[in-house]
Amino acid sequence: MKTHLIINGGEPMNGCPTDWDEAKKWQDKANSESKGSWERPQWSWDCGFKLDYDGPIVRVSSRFYPPKSHYGETWDGDVTIFLFNKEIKSQHFDCKTLEELKIQVEKYIKKIKGNVNIL
Repeated sequence: MKTHLIINGGEPMNGCPTDWDEAKKWQDKANSESKGSWERPQWSWDCGFKLDYDGPIVRVSSRFYPPKSHYGETWDGDVTIFLFNKEIKSQHFDCKTLEELKIQVEKYIKKIKGNVNIL
């Protein structure tokens, strides 16, 4: 019985890109309709020409301003939840300490996550 050792998946077969320029051209063409869009996943190549189709359907965006004379004495800002790039929920936070902000924001995201039921 012969033992075979395959490293990096073997030789490319018909239809597999043979270099990164070819792969990039295919990727650009495949993503042309959704380029720069958060509404659809995007095609991308990984090492060894493994192909991914990844992207956010639900995303979290936030910005918090530190305590400074021109911002105010607290950490304040907003967390916004988007579904297919449409804002669906936003929550304002105003906390005295960075640790308090971390706890409150993570608790809020955990609550949102618990409300999402995807089966």
